[in-house]
Amino acid sequence: MQTYTVEQAAAALSLDRDTLRKWLRAGRIGGFKAGTDWRLTKEDLDTFIERNRNSYRPERGQPDDDEDAYWVAEAEATLDRIEHGEEKVWTFAEWEQHCHALER
Repeated sequence: MQTYTVEQAAAALSLDRDTLRKWLRAGRIGGFKAGTDWRLTKEDLDTFIERNRNSYRPERGQPDDDEDAYWVAEAEATLDRIEHGEEKVWTFAEWEQHCHALER
C-alpha cells in the first residue's frame, strides 16, 4: 500500500499543507496518524477527489459547507503546528511585551 506524507498529498491536490491537515483533522479527507504526523493512501486521495469532484476548489482553501467545522479544523491545525514546533506559543507577558514594543 502506497502512502503519502502531508507535503506529498498537498502537492498532488494543489493544496497548502496546513489546509490539508485541517481537512484531515476534520475528517473531510481520509488519512491516519503515523507518530505525530498524518499519512494518506492513494485510495484516500482518490475517494476525496471523487466525492468532491464538483465542489472542490483549491483556490478557496476550504469546501463550501459547515463553517463551524472549518473553524474547529483551523484550531486543530494550529495545535498540530504547535505540536510540531512550527508555531510559537506566547505567554501573556510575552504578548504584552510585544504590544508595548510595537507602540514605541
